[in-house]
Amino acid sequence: MAFSFLAEDEELATQINDLIQDRLETFIYSKKQEQLAGTDGEETFNRIFGSEARIVFVLYRNGWGKTPWTRIEETAIRNRAFEEGYDFAIFAPLDKKPNMPKWLPKSRIWIGLDRWGIEGAATVIEARVQEAGGTPKEETVEDRALRLSRKIAAEEKKQAFLKSEKGVQTANKEIASLFSELKRVVQSVSENESFVKLSIDVGNRDCSIYNGRFCVYISWSVSFINTLDSSALYLSLWNGPVPICGKSFFPIEKPKRIKEIEFQFDLTADEMPQWREVRGQKRSYKTNDLAKLALTMLLDKIRDSKLLKY
Repeated sequence: MAFSFLAEDEELATQINDLIQDRLETFIYSKKQEQLAGTDGEETFNRIFGSEARIVFVLYRNGWGKTPWTRIEETAIRNRAFEEGYDFAIFAPLDKKPNMPKWLPKSRIWIGLDRWGIEGAATVIEARVQEAGGTPKEETVEDRALRLSRKIAAEEKKQAFLKSEKGVQTANKEIASLFSELKRVVQSVSENESFVKLSIDVGNRDCSIYNGRFCVYISWSVSFINTLDSSALYLSLWNGPVPICGKSFFPIEKPKRIKEIEFQFDLTADEMPQWREVRGQKRSYKTNDLAKLALTMLLDKIRDSKLLKY
């Protein structure tokens, strides 16, 4: 199978390749430079992307198909699709607002890396290669040892980041993005839904969203400026409003906590920020998905309370 990508996405392609290269024969231009030296590059790329690779995996963003090499790859893919259809091609959009080439049939299903991650992409690639007649080779002890070594090195790199000032700064930026997304959605819901009115208060490290009877409260606890050790994000659902830090009011009844989920800041395998549950199923969420989870918890509670009256 062959990867097609812009230079800025080489690291991501390499990470996905690292998960499958011990079982599948793969092609990444930067990894094959010595083999391609002295050859007709255009002819080689046309052959690989146009016929030899059982599966072509495209990391797509605006600009792909416009650089010299991706233009050759795009042409080879389209020419091949004219004869065979697009079953051999897998597209993964990387832009913030996902989009696909206009010439790609609307019926084509693409992989959302934000949702599935690089492990999910690797699984899909291997399955598609098998469907196309390929046979993944059995992993040897040596292969397994090398893969384990790469995994340990990646984990050490991640831990070094999480225990750094840059790691704390990145987590704080994600908190700001989380609160900004919550404010945007709350405003949109309140403007468009006459029967659901939400209010939101945002502080530096906490946020309270409420409708009078129920409340979702989010608090970010970080103790140091140079490590995320002992840090945590708490998402809780309350029966009654909870004031943010520094804002005091006196509700008629003291609010009671219904549910709480604790998260830790983490990185995905492709080094993107995420929030991982500390207990339970230990699911992971991108920041916007965490905002959706918080508001869904609140809206579901409001819905259930309303339905009980009927």
